[in-house]
Amino acid sequence: MSAELREALTAAGASALVQKVIDPQLFERIRRYSPLIEALPSQKINTTTYYFNTRNGLASGGAVTDGGARQVSTGTYFQNSFTVKNLQVVGSVTGYAEEVANAIGDLRAREIMGGIKGLRWDTEQMLVAGNAGATQYGPYPQFDGLASLINQYTATGTAGQNSIDAAGGNISLSLLNQLIDLVESYTAAQVTTGGADWMLVMSSTAEGALASLFTNQQRFMDVEVAPGLVVPSYRNIPIVRSSYLGTKGTSMGTVTGTPATTGGTLAAGTYYYKVAPVMSRQGEAAASAEVTVTTTGSTSTATLAFTPPTGFQSSTPQHYMVYRATATGQETLLGAVDATVGLAADGVTPILTTSIVDTGTNLVPQNGATVPAQTPATYIGTNTGVKPRSVGQEDIYLISRDRDNVLRPYVRDLQPKDVYPTTSSPDSMPFAIVSDTCLAVRGAEWIGRLSRVAPAL
Repeated sequence: MSAELREALTAAGASALVQKVIDPQLFERIRRYSPLIEALPSQKINTTTYYFNTRNGLASGGAVTDGGARQVSTGTYFQNSFTVKNLQVVGSVTGYAEEVANAIGDLRAREIMGGIKGLRWDTEQMLVAGNAGATQYGPYPQFDGLASLINQYTATGTAGQNSIDAAGGNISLSLLNQLIDLVESYTAAQVTTGGADWMLVMSSTAEGALASLFTNQQRFMDVEVAPGLVVPSYRNIPIVRSSYLGTKGTSMGTVTGTPATTGGTLAAGTYYYKVAPVMSRQGEAAASAEVTVTTTGSTSTATLAFTPPTGFQSSTPQHYMVYRATATGQETLLGAVDATVGLAADGVTPILTTSIVDTGTNLVPQNGATVPAQTPATYIGTNTGVKPRSVGQEDIYLISRDRDNVLRPYVRDLQPKDVYPTTSSPDSMPFAIVSDTCLAVRGAEWIGRLSRVAPAL
């Protein structure tokens, strides 16, 4: 070998010759706790509407003399129903991408599995915060979720109280005990004794705050609520985590209010508003700052304008909750309104709501001059017990897991469908995931809601 000095070829110098090695393990950056689909009882049905019968009165009776008789009486019955709604995910990969994306195996299969997971999250969000009335005339009609069905903050002549407003207080054993007692006192069901048939659904933050109360005297016991799903419990009631109950630091952006003197029924006066978006795969975010609108005359309207917000991990609004008062800081729920005005000319692209008009009778979503062909004639969901959330506030639910009380009926449950290529895109390999379901709460008093809790760790 020649003794002459020769230049060494380093790794940097040979970089063009180094083959790229990609780890076949795909890291899933987007994740959610979505327990309701798994933990709630479900049942396949083959109809568009789920009907069920209820007996809400028994034959009367009591003391009687020897040989005497009481008046003939019977039980009382009524029928109720829930409408099944359709959910869908559409995706596609090209044949070329399928061939070359060999680092993770079958790309189309990966996308289908991702679509199924995403649609589960969409369903979970609707189980918590869906609103059928606000979206009934839009392109994306929802079914009612827990927040729409469980919102009775005082007892009435026809309905029992099922909700408690924590008003921003930290989670406490007292509040949880009040929630449990609220449900048990109306249902006469042994919630704590038969706790395995119930569950407390809360965020991981709320569970952590609850755990800190038991540092010195641990009272948790593990309970299996579904095959392989083992969770802690309080008073023998399983505690299940959900990602859909808190604001996740998301809040509504700037909202501006403008009055008009015609077109509505608002009386002259000063109105105070807050607007909160209900976000996809997240739930209700924190409300906007208070907006003041002063009207004159008796035929006024108030327009609330904003830029549609982007939430946690790029989530988007599904509908909006509008709160109103005639005194500052006293807003309560005026109604819910669709976050989509309609579809563009292609029949697919949504036209997002950028302003909401309070007519004094109903809420009308609009985008510039574009308004829906039809809107609800009255306010949807007006409730003086429901108040706007601040950042960090969230809900906790006590839910029965007995199918006689709560059921998720479905027609097709997360079913993949092949979609064929078109002449305009012959190399595409499209697919769809379809599902048809709703939430059937047979008795609203069989679920309890603790709202606006602000758990502190």
